[in-house]
Amino acid sequence: MLYSADVLCSMTGPPLANGAVLVRDDRIVAVGPAQTLRDDADRRHHVDGVLLPGLVNAGTALEHADAAALAVAGPLDGWIRALAATTGEWTEEQWGRSAHRGILQALRAGTTAVFDTVCRGPAVPAACRAGLAGDSWVEVFMADHEHRDAVLSAVERALALSADGRRVGIAPHSPWALGTGVLQALAALAARCGAALHVRAAQTPAEAAALATGSGPLADLARERHMEFEWLGGGAHQDVVGYLDACSVLRAGTSLAGGVGIDEAGVRLLADRGVTVVCRPRADALRGAGELALERYAGSGPALALGTGSPAEVGDVDVLAEASAWARLAASRGLRGWPSAAGPVPLDEQAVRLATVDGARAMGWGDRAGVLEPGRRADLAGVAVASTPRSVYRDLLTRGPGRQVLTVVGGVRKARRDDADRPWPLLDDDAWRP
Repeated sequence: MLYSADVLCSMTGPPLANGAVLVRDDRIVAVGPAQTLRDDADRRHHVDGVLLPGLVNAGTALEHADAAALAVAGPLDGWIRALAATTGEWTEEQWGRSAHRGILQALRAGTTAVFDTVCRGPAVPAACRAGLAGDSWVEVFMADHEHRDAVLSAVERALALSADGRRVGIAPHSPWALGTGVLQALAALAARCGAALHVRAAQTPAEAAALATGSGPLADLARERHMEFEWLGGGAHQDVVGYLDACSVLRAGTSLAGGVGIDEAGVRLLADRGVTVVCRPRADALRGAGELALERYAGSGPALALGTGSPAEVGDVDVLAEASAWARLAASRGLRGWPSAAGPVPLDEQAVRLATVDGARAMGWGDRAGVLEPGRRADLAGVAVASTPRSVYRDLLTRGPGRQVLTVVGGVRKARRDDADRPWPLLDDDAWRP
């Protein structure tokens, strides 16, 4: 099969006009000008627009797809209450259907690598069946010293379950939502099992208030759940990053979603520990968290990736929309380019790199995702947007979100539509069942 487009972004070199990717079985055989590869193909699929590697969503929660109506502006504690009230009434079948729809929405958004926080479980086999690369993190939320042994036992069992093609890790929800002993024990378990950690931290000033003084809306929310967290006893911590480091959470293989309000010393500490920061500018804006100070992360800061957050947070799982928001944020913070070893990279190009090659590398999947080159698994995304090699990155960010028309995973077309101006069919079937 020859997949071609008006512009090809392999992310291994400059964009190519009238480029193509030749695929045999599940592998890329060749990448280059369409006219030189055409004779080697039995079948052809042309995208009137742009062809690029499958996108990388470095932080989402696909099981929340059916709670997308909650994606409205408001404080974090109010959103958590609303989410709990909504999903608390779901049956196991509703969780399964929601996970299935989340997977299909990700595929329709051009995503082929998903790093997913799992609340109940059905998203893991659904992602495996879809062939999505990435991590599935078992979430631990609202657990104190009374739950420690039961939580560790349950998480350890989950880490041992089969997840063909994916890695299973641990998602301690947030430092304010776990007792200190539970957080330390989860970090130790992850180190012992070689599992990745994903934590939401530095998302709102209320988080720092909860940890430092046991006050504020998030501390009140913990008390409403009858938690008796050790940090509520009054042990003041210098900051959120310092607290996480004291709990042995910050290490290579840890990703941190948030990062708002971290000072320069905290950013350097994250970089020194090898932590990846997952940027979520749209979720930050809706939760009133403030802006991520990207100028502190430029240059020698920690590796960055892009995550949409839960569909219940932002209403979709469109990584291109997140990349567009990241580029606007970077410009608003006074950046004119993104530092790299080869010199400054234009912000539009860097945003697309974060959604592909740089994001995959930062999340530990650089050998499996993010680029189009011979020998790689054939994971592709097609976006119906008129463009040229000179303007392609800007065009993808300004006019690409929502115009994905093709997603190929392992050489198989998992999502396809002929016209980006027509909506995708409704997702209402029983294909989610094993």
